[in-house]
Amino acid sequence: MVVYSMADSAGGFFSIDKFTGIVILEHTLDREVQSTHHITVCASDHGSPLPLFSLVNITVTVLDINDNPPVFERRDQLASVSESAGVGTEVLRVSASSKDIGTNAEISYSIRSGNEHKKFYIDPLT
Repeated sequence: MVVYSMADSAGGFFSIDKFTGIVILEHTLDREVQSTHHITVCASDHGSPLPLFSLVNITVTVLDINDNPPVFERRDQLASVSESAGVGTEVLRVSASSKDIGTNAEISYSIRSGNEHKKFYIDPLT
């Protein structure tokens, strides 16, 4: 009969069912805090005269979810443009980033208000 135990539970984030060996999550994970966890599982028997055991190291990779909004580098910005500026003149460049990764970190830009007469254009990708 094999019995399972945790030699290292990654700070209590994981536990194990001693009869099935199923690893169980005990606390919510956050990839932005820690992207991987390392646990060590021990399988032991009740052999006689000496019980035997084996260890396995497991790396748990935390996948990203879209849980962080994009944040602008600067919250308020001010721009001036001459009334003689030509069409296509760059007036201002904004930049935002996200703590997420992959497609969850992709940002698109749009003008939400103040452009009722369509005098301004923003590139949705940059």
